[in-house]
Amino acid sequence: MWVLVRERIAGGYLGILDNDPDAIAENDEFWSGIELPFGPHHIINIDERDENTISLAAKEPKRRWLQV
Repeated sequence: MWVLVRERIAGGYLGILDNDPDAIAENDEFWSGIELPFGPHHIINIDERDENTISLAAKEPKRRWLQV
């Protein structure tokens, strides 16, 4: 899964999912454009940002993560 990092939060990062998962059916909780938290242990690779990814990360997510 590819995630565009939006900000650093306690314990990790908050990002927007940038592709659709193959292993599950489309849903409202885990799909492209959804905001989600993740930690450093979830990261396998980092690509350099560019104008396109910066623009995509700045967009309003389809659904915000409910932070408690």
